[in-house]
Amino acid sequence: MGIEEMTEGKALTSMLDRTAWIGSEVFSPPVLVAAMLASLAVVTDPRWALTTVISVFAFAVVPQGVAIAMTLRGRASDKFIIHRHQRHLFYGIVMASTLLGAAATALVTESTWVRWTCVIAVGLVMMVAAINLVFKISLHALISALSAVVIASAFSWWVLLVSIPVWALVIWSRVYLRRHSAGEVAAGSALGFAAAAVLLAAAGIPMRIT
Repeated sequence: MGIEEMTEGKALTSMLDRTAWIGSEVFSPPVLVAAMLASLAVVTDPRWALTTVISVFAFAVVPQGVAIAMTLRGRASDKFIIHRHQRHLFYGIVMASTLLGAAATALVTESTWVRWTCVIAVGLVMMVAAINLVFKISLHALISALSAVVIASAFSWWVLLVSIPVWALVIWSRVYLRRHSAGEVAAGSALGFAAAAVLLAAAGIPMRIT
């Protein structure tokens, strides 16, 4: 292989590495959870500011903080906790935060959609924690699939032209970075899309712009 070909190969690898970083970091679960909750609140809740602050803190900030704290204390390999056996403590703490956050959000929100989102969030944490006992499902895939549909439902189905490629980028990045297998991202995606379908079936479609 010539020097020019080696240089081109390194440039391609570097570009793929940067793209994968964007998929995993820029569109990480806390970011997408916050975007999804804010979107639903803004569209459906007159008290959207308070609802957003409480729900985002409980469902995105606390889990991210727990993951970072576990990493700093050596209880996890990294903030995404790629090793399944390290996730048990994480899910236990996140479940407590999710339950408290769901209760607090339900007290202040005037949105049926936000309330249903809280219920589904609690159910998802319980399901993922149980699945984690035998299988390392991809949270990146789950949250990106769920948020792709929910954010589009809040504004316009045209948003799917952006949100679905974001989901595809996220799941590709997790496999490319060898953080998950194809089966793990497929399982996460299936659960995420199923949760979105349950939410829309239960609460309806809050779409403001058609």
